[in-house]
Amino acid sequence: MNENTSTSETAGNAGNAETVGLEVDEDLESMMAGVLAQFSGPTVDPDAAAAWRALTEVGIGRLTAPEETGGSGAGWAEAATLLRLAAAAGVAVPFAETDLVVGPLRRAAGLDDSSPGTATLAVLGSDGRARRVAWAGATDSVLIVRRSEANRDGAARFEVADVDTGRAEITAGEGISAVPLGDVLPPEGAGWTAVESAAVESAVLRGALARAVQCVGASEGMLESAIAHSTERNQFGRALAKFQSVQNLVVDIAAETVLARAAVDQAVADAMATDLCGPLSGFRVAVARSVASQAVAVAVRNAHQVHGAIGTTHEHTLHRLTLPALQWRGEFGSAAFWEALLTDAAVAGGMDGAWPMVVEGTAVESAAATWLDRVTLGRVGGDGGGHGRAPGV
Repeated sequence: MNENTSTSETAGNAGNAETVGLEVDEDLESMMAGVLAQFSGPTVDPDAAAAWRALTEVGIGRLTAPEETGGSGAGWAEAATLLRLAAAAGVAVPFAETDLVVGPLRRAAGLDDSSPGTATLAVLGSDGRARRVAWAGATDSVLIVRRSEANRDGAARFEVADVDTGRAEITAGEGISAVPLGDVLPPEGAGWTAVESAAVESAVLRGALARAVQCVGASEGMLESAIAHSTERNQFGRALAKFQSVQNLVVDIAAETVLARAAVDQAVADAMATDLCGPLSGFRVAVARSVASQAVAVAVRNAHQVHGAIGTTHEHTLHRLTLPALQWRGEFGSAAFWEALLTDAAVAGGMDGAWPMVVEGTAVESAAATWLDRVTLGRVGGDGGGHGRAPGV
């Protein structure tokens, strides 16, 4: 981007992939794919710990962390590429949590962020417990967030505690994928540090966008698997791909995935340009989450129809793509949550604002703050949330 580009121009152009540039070095992308390939495929048992060690050994485990803290100093384009490739390969690893969510929040709170270990984020509900936290119990540490007393003006205040997993009380939960879930209760004397609410809200938006990127990657993996299966598998004397009904199923996966990829790329470009602090950041993340969620629904359904009964077996790798994606679409806000924000913005804009919202976007006020209110204040029925999905959250 031209160094003379103004701040307003940057905010306006955020999300334009050609302006910001989402391309990454081909050698870096090839290296990422090569590392992930070691932990992918039907003959390889999933091993998140080994995959993380391999990523760390080549310097991409903490991809976006500053070099002075032991990171690689890369940006959102590289991180999104790694997230997509890992999801498409069916390799589950807590990269998003460690590098994109916990790392920046640690640094914002002035905490040490030099550890090469994995971490996850747990946001305490009104009962003092975080619910359905992804990777709880399987990471080296947990960064716990709680709401503290509000400022005199009523603004939210937050505190964080970075604790070793062994110190926290973690109750394993049942998820639908190989990614573990658990409820987290902080230990006595956790050691709380005040942090700006804007930093916590930024962590939520980062997590929400990361989940959208992962959903797109998983959908791309499902598309590749459906194409391979339909061209290699014969039925009634000819390849499945020769049947029009099968072709339609595969084309629908491709169309939804391309649409989702476009929406997610817009949000990633915004993250690169504004660090998700721009006037349209909330809108772009909401759109990415909505479109990616719908794409996953189609991709999962159609991929399983193409694969037939074999796709439901544990031996087949399709479940490594479909089940995590279904879990991701409900984390850091459900599809209903993000779509409700878009609906509210559309209604507020009225008839005159409908077309500008479609072509230009619009401000979605306090998206992350709204989610945090629902989780930490228990404003929605059902359990509170870690960054797993509570009903309606």
